[in-house]
Amino acid sequence: MVQIPEGWSLDGSRLVRRIELDSYEKVVVAGLAVSLLAIWRNHHPTLIVEYRSIVVELSSHDVGTVTERDLDLASWVNVLIPPC
Repeated sequence: MVQIPEGWSLDGSRLVRRIELDSYEKVVVAGLAVSLLAIWRNHHPTLIVEYRSIVVELSSHDVGTVTERDLDLASWVNVLIPPC
């Protein structure tokens, strides 16, 4: 069984984390930070930017499920923005 990182949930074939922040500016900065992290890890998450939250969705589209690459990036996102 897959160990899902803290703060993340499994939604079908995706790992999902909603990150709540107290301003739109912080949401935009978090989105940029996650984007740069994803480029460094050579992975491409779906990012949904909302007024006071950002949703990060991870899935390995080439195989249609969650893989070690997704779990790795989720763990790095947690280092960057720890779950509450």
